[in-house]
Amino acid sequence: MKSVRFVSFLLSMATIAAVIASEFSAQAQAQADGWLVEAQQFNQPVTALRQVRGEVFVEAGGWHLATDCSDGICFDRRRPTNDQVARDGIPGGTIAIAAGRGITRAWFTEPTTRYDHGILGDRIEGGGLTVIDDSGRRHSVILGPNLVFEDLTPRIADIDNDGLNDVVVIRSSLFAGASVAVYSLSDGGLAELSATNPIGQPYRWLNIAGIADFDGEGTLDIALVRTPHIGGTLEFWTMRRGELVRLAAASDFSNHAIGSPELDMSAIGDFDGDGTLDLAVPSADRVTLRIVSLAGSDIVELASIAVGMPIVTAIAALCSEICSHLLLGRSDGSLIVIRPP
Repeated sequence: MKSVRFVSFLLSMATIAAVIASEFSAQAQAQADGWLVEAQQFNQPVTALRQVRGEVFVEAGGWHLATDCSDGICFDRRRPTNDQVARDGIPGGTIAIAAGRGITRAWFTEPTTRYDHGILGDRIEGGGLTVIDDSGRRHSVILGPNLVFEDLTPRIADIDNDGLNDVVVIRSSLFAGASVAVYSLSDGGLAELSATNPIGQPYRWLNIAGIADFDGEGTLDIALVRTPHIGGTLEFWTMRRGELVRLAAASDFSNHAIGSPELDMSAIGDFDGDGTLDLAVPSADRVTLRIVSLAGSDIVELASIAVGMPIVTAIAALCSEICSHLLLGRSDGSLIVIRPP
């Protein structure tokens, strides 16, 4: 009898969940101002999303490639390319790879436990940064005893617009918390080009949300969420005359869950079709996806889309000239597919 009652209980819970999902779907569509929101279930829970050079992969009991079909999203069994791991890299860290001149590979080295924050799931951070340039030469920076790279994979981009790739990292002070730092190659090797001010106290972190030309001025900007676990602030920064300067800021954002190694909880794309790149990033409680655009010193919200439960995976965008769908994984294991109006 106990097993029968347990099965009945599970069936009842499944019915309740179906009703809640149905109510959520109708409510989300009503709230999204033309953005269509759909919860999709796989045979297994969705545990991860990855975006690899425009391709979107969903992990649910195996990897699936998501493509834009005439009637929605199609899925085919296919694995993304495995990330490259350096022999001297930190646990969980991978090698960033890019084409072009300047830095073409970058990874974190010198594992250290001198900063016990553990925000990314363990207490091992990077004490060094190694890069390889386009001629194959290797360059490294070793941090002093009061600093760590509280990060997993560097980001390669030409931040100072000189035609040479730089590298963008999250660097933390044991006494003043996290900042964004840009390193570049010069005659003296790899050196800091510029950095944002640290947050101001230890055990305070930030996460980079994206690097793109968000204001349409032809140079790359850096979007970040400062303190994403305690009332996060979205900020846009750019390089001017060799220094990072803040362009705009707005409150109530988060792009990370405490203890998670997932740092890609945001997506970049032209979501309103105006030719300028926008940013999709969760609200502070991660139950709403906020689509924003940078306009001068203002952050303009294009949409606020309820997804019903906290976002726990990376956020990915299917885009060609404009973006047709946003995909994300929810805490109940479902995949949320969002289509712009």
